[in-house]
Amino acid sequence: MRVFLVPGFGEDASIFDKIYPHLPGEKIFLNPWELLGNQPRPELNALQYAKQLVNWHAIKQEDILIGHSTGGWVALYIKHILNCSIIQISSWTEKEKVVKPSTNTKLVYWLTKKGLLFNSLTKRLLIKKNYQGKPSAPVFAFVFDKLIKGNKNNVNNQLRLIFNDVPEPVTVEPDIRIHAKPDNIVKYPDQPFLEVPGDHFSLYTHPEEVYAPIVAFLEVRMAGSSQ
Repeated sequence: MRVFLVPGFGEDASIFDKIYPHLPGEKIFLNPWELLGNQPRPELNALQYAKQLVNWHAIKQEDILIGHSTGGWVALYIKHILNCSIIQISSWTEKEKVVKPSTNTKLVYWLTKKGLLFNSLTKRLLIKKNYQGKPSAPVFAFVFDKLIKGNKNNVNNQLRLIFNDVPEPVTVEPDIRIHAKPDNIVKYPDQPFLEVPGDHFSLYTHPEEVYAPIVAFLEVRMAGSSQ
């Protein structure tokens, strides 16, 4: 049994820095900055990417995926393929839960390509509006800086995982949902979930509350697999 950690939009493995040392088992990070490439992939969606991850990493039913934000959305499609166990942190199973720009997605992709959406001005405005004085402000700033400096085709490929439609309906649910109600990027689920303090970046600002239920789940699964 392996534990795959799937970062969210704009993130890398460091988003799990506060929780992964506490998680038992072999851990593998799936980095979208490396795996999605720097070429435009206009047809890309979450299911297509999930299928590629399954093939590239030989993910099996006995493996477990932990996804933050968009990473949890991708993990849901991997469960859809394999019926493996997944844990979503600040993520979603319905697209309408994502707080997104009011403009159309084609314009979002164009603005991203031109550097007009992810820039220092937008960063300052969003921090002032949503994160000023909060412990998550440096985390948001770090992620946003990666979006500003990163390859624009890769950023658009990451956006496509969120916005591009998947014609095949999902027929599974996450094993655990972990969410903070004040999350202003993803609205909290209608289904039962484990509520934690903080906001979208609770796994970094309140790690113990996030990793405790995950560790308990993993320990039960590991004990069962050893019998």
